[in-house]
Amino acid sequence: MDLSKIAQTINMKYYSLLGQFQVGGIVSGLDTASIVDQLMQIESQPLVELNERYEKYELMKKAYEELDNRLEEFRDFVFDLKLQRTFMVFSASSSDESTISAQASTSATPGTYYVKVLNTAVGTLLEGNDMVVTPPSSMATFGSLDYSYTPVDSTIRIYNEATQSYEEVNITATDTIDDIITKINTALSNLGMTGSASYDQTTGKLTITSDTNFFMVEVSGNFMSVFHLKESNVTYNGTNYVLQSTAPVSSLDPSTKTLQDIANYNSGTIASGTVKINGVEITVDPTETLEDFLERINESSAGVTAWYDAYENKIYMRNNEGGPKAITLEDTDGTNVFAILGIENHTLTPGQEAHVQISTDGFTWMDLYTSNDSFEYNGIIFTIKKASSDTITVRVERDVDQVISKIRDFVQKWNEIMDYINEKLTEEPVTDKSEDEMTEEEKMQGVLKNDSFLENIFDRLKSFITRKIEGDINYLWEIGITTGGLGTGYENMMKGHLELDEDTLRQALSEDPEKVWRFFGNDEEGSEGFAVQLYNYLWDLTKFGGGIDQVAGVSGRLTREQRFLAIRIAEMIERLQRREAELWRKFTAMEEAIAYLQMQSSWLSQASSGTNK
Repeated sequence: MDLSKIAQTINMKYYSLLGQFQVGGIVSGLDTASIVDQLMQIESQPLVELNERYEKYELMKKAYEELDNRLEEFRDFVFDLKLQRTFMVFSASSSDESTISAQASTSATPGTYYVKVLNTAVGTLLEGNDMVVTPPSSMATFGSLDYSYTPVDSTIRIYNEATQSYEEVNITATDTIDDIITKINTALSNLGMTGSASYDQTTGKLTITSDTNFFMVEVSGNFMSVFHLKESNVTYNGTNYVLQSTAPVSSLDPSTKTLQDIANYNSGTIASGTVKINGVEITVDPTETLEDFLERINESSAGVTAWYDAYENKIYMRNNEGGPKAITLEDTDGTNVFAILGIENHTLTPGQEAHVQISTDGFTWMDLYTSNDSFEYNGIIFTIKKASSDTITVRVERDVDQVISKIRDFVQKWNEIMDYINEKLTEEPVTDKSEDEMTEEEKMQGVLKNDSFLENIFDRLKSFITRKIEGDINYLWEIGITTGGLGTGYENMMKGHLELDEDTLRQALSEDPEKVWRFFGNDEEGSEGFAVQLYNYLWDLTKFGGGIDQVAGVSGRLTREQRFLAIRIAEMIERLQRREAELWRKFTAMEEAIAYLQMQSSWLSQASSGTNK
């Protein structure tokens, strides 16, 4: 049953009933419509009261929904007070955070720890023995060197620093690498420089040497980018000035070149399928880019990080865990991907575990080894950043202030809830405005005044203030949570208002924080602590089908009352409609009788007048 639609229908019928227009009193001269309207207003007063009750229940449901939201928020906060980690809080500080940091868990042992980081964890490194793409021969044309860039006809200038002169070299797509070397050498000679340009097919790098300092600029095109000279600087080796490619000319752009492109460059083959790295299957798709393939390796559970080094034109892999653990490659489906990437033949450099020494007195040291740069000792989680010859001091202390802050927040939230409920129980409805002038909040004001169910919630929550908890600590006042001192305690108790004595709480936490936690949580025998009992009560109130739901939910008491009222209102509207029709029939009959009498009177008058003549 949709109560909102029922309400709309009732209101339409209700206002239609009060506003019907009829014509009467033509003969009698009476204002029949006004008389009927006044009579109907009197008789419809019970209908008005039913409608007001219906609307009030709707406002009460909204008010309870708001209360439910506030109690749920408070319930979620109380949940943390059930947990040991809320009270067993420690802080850890390192004298050198750049070498090693520390974080204390709830099981940490307070004290001072001395730490030496002899070495960090390093995973085994796999280095491909071959370049991903073999450098081209010197007979390759400039236009074919599209490994990282699409070659564009270029013009470069070579400047002789000594003479402040330059020579331009024009390079076209059809020039071979040998042609380019010849053109550069000619320019050097024309500048009076003793030197030469050369190309090493093994390294795939272009080198220019001269006895005179020089530099090169690109006037047009992208020659210097293709040969990776743009990011290179001229250096002096004691004899000559040298400008050399920073990477092989066959170095790839891994974000654009696919595995099939690499196979084509190497005149090799590649097939779809799967390979295994450290026993984990990796799918090979020749149409995907090298970058995407390496990314899938890294996102897998193979436990390695793979990358392409453009400067070396090689693939590298490193185990994520430190220690001398091997990296295994298996081409189970014969995809040939390891071969074309140059890692089928590879070199393994064994990794090493992190080596740390720890002491609690600075004299007796314990050696610890870990495959990760993070390890736990005495409930303290250490994170290694780097090796160092220094001794690092780590101090672990109880963080009482953090616990006090949490309890302070609890008292504040408790008071907010109790003040809110108390306000709802005592607030007066708005009476100086019409319903049309009021906001939704103003309409809701006072609808829960003296509400019995809300009073029960208020009283139940107040009872927690003096509730006895089994264990070493029995009452809130023992840890500094009270209703106040003389003069304020009684009033605060009536309002359910709490105050916190932080000195008392601090002393209790300093003496034995576990006792404080057991007061809030569960003791060793499994009895429920303060926060557990409070949480359970709030849960019973706010859960689906809980206390508030039973009053204001879709099947709650208020909704059932509205359904009952809807039926009564509909029945009363029908009765009033029949009553109004009956009144109009009676007045109509009266008008007819009066008209008849007037007609007879007129006839008699005429008859009498005729006789006299």
